[in-house]
Amino acid sequence: MNNKTLATQSIDEFIDALIEIRGLVPLDKHLLHLLFEIKSDISLQTQKFLTLSMSLLDDGNTRVPLDAEQFTEKWTRKWNGLVALSISTSEEDIDESAFATANDFASIISDGIQDILTKDFSAIMESRETDTESVEDAMSKPFVLAKRNNGTHLYFTKHFDAKCVIEKAAKILFKDGSKPSQKEIDDCTQKIADMCEPKDGKKFIIKERQAEAIIRGQTENLVITGGPGTGKTTVVLYILWNLLANHSEMLDWNIYLAAPSGKAADRMRESLIGGLSNILDEQKTGDNERIFRKLNELESSTIHRLLRFSRSKGCFTFNRKEQFPKNSIFVIDEASMIDIEMFAALLEAIPEGARIFILGDSFQLPSVDSGAVLGEILKVQSGKDFSVMLNESNRFDDSSNIGKLAAEIKKVAESKDNNQFVPHKFTITGEESAPENDESPKFKDKVLYKSLETGDKPLTKKEEEKLIESFISEWSQDFAKLPEFAVQINPQRTGIEADDPDKIETKRRNDIWKLSLTKRILCAERRGLRGVENINKKVCSKIKSLWSAKKKKEGETVQWDDSGYFPGQLLIITKNQEMFKLYNGDTGIVVFDGNTPCLMLKKAPPQRKDLQKTRDDYVFYPLSILPKDAIATAFAITIHKSQGSEYNHVTMFLPTKIGHPLLTNQIIYTGITRAMDSVTIIANNDTFEAAVTTVSERDTGISL
Repeated sequence: MNNKTLATQSIDEFIDALIEIRGLVPLDKHLLHLLFEIKSDISLQTQKFLTLSMSLLDDGNTRVPLDAEQFTEKWTRKWNGLVALSISTSEEDIDESAFATANDFASIISDGIQDILTKDFSAIMESRETDTESVEDAMSKPFVLAKRNNGTHLYFTKHFDAKCVIEKAAKILFKDGSKPSQKEIDDCTQKIADMCEPKDGKKFIIKERQAEAIIRGQTENLVITGGPGTGKTTVVLYILWNLLANHSEMLDWNIYLAAPSGKAADRMRESLIGGLSNILDEQKTGDNERIFRKLNELESSTIHRLLRFSRSKGCFTFNRKEQFPKNSIFVIDEASMIDIEMFAALLEAIPEGARIFILGDSFQLPSVDSGAVLGEILKVQSGKDFSVMLNESNRFDDSSNIGKLAAEIKKVAESKDNNQFVPHKFTITGEESAPENDESPKFKDKVLYKSLETGDKPLTKKEEEKLIESFISEWSQDFAKLPEFAVQINPQRTGIEADDPDKIETKRRNDIWKLSLTKRILCAERRGLRGVENINKKVCSKIKSLWSAKKKKEGETVQWDDSGYFPGQLLIITKNQEMFKLYNGDTGIVVFDGNTPCLMLKKAPPQRKDLQKTRDDYVFYPLSILPKDAIATAFAITIHKSQGSEYNHVTMFLPTKIGHPLLTNQIIYTGITRAMDSVTIIANNDTFEAAVTTVSERDTGISL
């Protein structure tokens, strides 16, 4: 959008320009026109201001401030990000001067705010004097105007109502707690050590914060936070075990495991079952047999499925009128990914007296939809204490370079002080680079930095593409064996001993699965030279060429399948396929059953046994039964998609333009904590530091 478009007398031209620069989604145009039809006398400047407001709300904010200075600050960050995004993802070099500046929007912002605050907008906005949701069954206006001591804000009505529901429900479900004594912590630690198998000849010793959460969980509902490997699900396992052991009536209670995605729900259940396997056999007998059996047979689901959406009613079956039974225990994982409306729907369906434990990492990326609820409910203004933060990671301990960097990134986010971060002094010359301070021998993992730029002059698009191709060519070498392994897999071989007595098929499946998880490229962007679409295309081309060259050397010719898939290709599910129990984020490998390309995944088999063949934990789906738009290549995935996954080695491409909306603290924290052995960050010093020191905050307005 340039100054000419900014000054246009056509609101459609203004909206279309914002859609083109990805400042709005196409649906917004219809919503805005509906608003302008309901109130037909809105001035052109105010129509443009409401368009800018819609753009900010699309970013996950649930409200915008009707203060020119505050709004301008938010819009400046948004607009500069949109410009950076356009330049970054363009196939051609673009001059930044071709775009309008954030300052050019000043009159639209000031005139629009003045108009809304002084004129009658009651046709589309309802003033709310208190934080109470809409009267049930009332015809709500699209917006709520909330005037408070801390300023006036414009909300979508649905978001204002959700905020009020969360505030009300949280006050009922979460009470002020108290920390246990040191003796209670020591007794709890010893009790669990006595319950569990020793690990590497040593007793299983939980951390002090874990013991605190387990003890408090016996009498309190809790929010349990912590980074990767801090043992959140371990804490929940022993909270549940002790509750059932100390309250025999709870053996008849319903226990619900849920998460915002099916993948996260499955992973939570698997983690709990894994924890149960560490408990000594003698602890699972006698009076404890029912406890073990109940926990071992728990099922998990998405929150959406837990609430049971009714298409006929157009609402959830479980709601404020029809709540879950009081004799219920809820464990909700990956809470940072839950948007404000889903959080509200969940909490209002849980009755007073039920037990609830919410788990998550507030430093990870927030929900795709509106809100950042986990972070907001941890900012308790009332002084109530209903959360425990687990701060010691079993994955990233004091000998972890990745953990050290993650802690420093979190410190910036917590303090909001950019001076807290001192850039690491690592060389950036290649994969074998080491810390300049020669401390590498004591670290168990690596953080590596690589800059594609060799001087101060920015790369042209052609130069950047050539360097990326060179990098991908080297990176793809390890995956050259994927096609070779994949063609040896026989999806028809089923059964345990009878069909695979020598376990060769099992070994082949395990080998290719293990190889597939060794490394991944994580991208902040979807489009552009550093986006997943471009990088996946280049990786596929390189792997296929390496395989073709190998077969040619052996005197064979590779015939590519007309389906477009090739053996060993990594694919990711991008849309839930409920009937097959495949969820957004599930990753698999292409193998062929004769001439039929199939997706091989490692997970429990689905209910529809006629649509899959299984051996052990592996399932195979003909790719023809899955919608094309629900599958994508997955050698490179977005950092958003990577949440909850783990890989030995991660290569992370950061955007090149400072001010890019995806060059943030949460992006880099989420990306590096997916790695277990090494992470290579492709960025220069300036963009790396900009990412760490840019903490993206959403304005949700929740107050507890």
